[in-house]
Formats: sequence, structure tokens, C-alpha cells
Amino acid sequence: MYNYSMSFSVLIYNTLFNKAFLKIEEIINSHHPDILCLQEVNTEKQNLLRLNKLGYRLAEYSNSFIKFGQVYGAATFYKPETFEFTYSQSLKISSNLSELLFTIPQIILGINKPKTVLRTDFIDRKTKKSFTICNAHLIVIASNDLRINHIQKALKSLEIPNNTPLILGGDFNYLPYRRKKLELVMKKYGLLEATKNIRQTINFSKSGKKEELSYLQGFFIRRINQLFNFQMKNDYVFFRGLKLLKTKRIDSRLSDHYPIYIDFKI
Repeated sequence: MYNYSMSFSVLIYNTLFNKAFLKIEEIINSHHPDILCLQEVNTEKQNLLRLNKLGYRLAEYSNSFIKFGQVYGAATFYKPETFEFTYSQSLKISSNLSELLFTIPQIILGINKPKTVLRTDFIDRKTKKSFTICNAHLIVIASNDLRINHIQKALKSLEIPNNTPLILGGDFNYLPYRRKKLELVMKKYGLLEATKNIRQTINFSKSGKKEELSYLQGFFIRRINQLFNFQMKNDYVFFRGLKLLKTKRIDSRLSDHYPIYIDFKI
């Protein structure tokens, strides 16, 4: 049995090619998360140091893809007075034949294929309890089966002990079908969904101007959005060994994704 004694908060957010990261102070000053798991952040050193003035320290980052001549990836930040950062691991998931089948549509649409799982381990300075966070950004143009395959590879290769409190969250790019299969995989690793109460995590602008899409990208995204009745849920958080206190979607429009804020107790 777990003895929960200390609460902390996590913010999960795809920052849309760093656009929302440049204004993330608005969200931090309103919600004060303890840990930030961000995707599509510009991983240039000076950019990553921006949060130092707000009391956060970079735990680790992992490059995912290049766009507009800039390198973007996943980055995890934390409050050093609350947590001690102890370990990181950036997972590179190997390609397989089924993934190669999606190469042609990716080239046509001009959409890169980030698939990053960034592991960071922390110790709470007060209680000395340790936990692991996996910050994920999965492949864009693919089937849900392929995304599930990547999740399983990640959880297996990271070799996180079953008794370690774990948070797995981020932009899964998971489309609203075959949810049962995703739930079964998470159940296999003892993970529960923290985002069950959230139906929509992404909201593309109608013109596509905010996202700086090409004509084909905009056409594709609008059709997908219509197909799923404008209820796209791409961002998920799963957990184990922690007590879930609260999950909420922050209705910020700095990005095409909404920030997800979760309170846990460890």
C-alpha cells in the first residue's frame, strides 16, 4: 500500500512550435505547476533557459524534429527547491515496416514524425519519495495501432520497476478510435488514465493561420477534425502509484492544444 503525504502538480502542454512557450508565463502565474512536460519546444539553449527566472530548472530535453530551420523536441522542467532531479533517458524507438508505409503521406503533407519519450526521475526533497515522469510526443501520421506499438516499446525498454510511481503523459497524437486497446495496454502496466474527464484537448483555428499550415496540411487537418465532430483528444496522462486529486483543461488558446493540469499526491 502507498502512503500518500505530499501533493504536487504537473502541466502537460504541446506548445505549437514554441509559440505558447514564449508566453507560458501567463499559464504559470495563474496555475503554478511544479513540473512542466512540454512538447514542440525550441531546444536552443537560450530558449530553454527562459524559465529560470520563473523558478524552474530544465531536467532534460530530447530533440524530435526540424521545422522552419529550428530544432524542436520535448522538455521537462521542475522546481529545484521541491524536487531533486536524479536521472534521465531519451528513448529512440526504432522504425519498422508498418511505420514505413506512412512515409509517403508524410512527405506529401510535409508533416514530420516526432516520436519522443523522455524519461526523468525525481526525488521529493521533503518526503524523500521518488517517482518517474515520461514526457511523450508520438508519431503524427500513423495508425493508432502503430502508436500503441511505440508506447509498448517505450514502457518495456525503459525498464521502470512496477513499484515505482509513474506518470506517462504528453501529445500521443492518438485519434478517437480503438480506445479499448489503449486502455488494455495501460492496464498491463498498472496505469490509470488521469484525463478521463477531458473530451477534447486540441482545437485547430479555422483558417489554419495560427498553425502555419500548408494548403494540404490545412485540408487534411480540417477533414480529420470534421470526421471526429471537432472533439479531438490527442493529449493523455496515465499514472500509477500516486493518488489523483484533480485534472483540468486550461482554456488557453496560445497553442492548437489545450494545456492539461493535474494534481497528484505521493
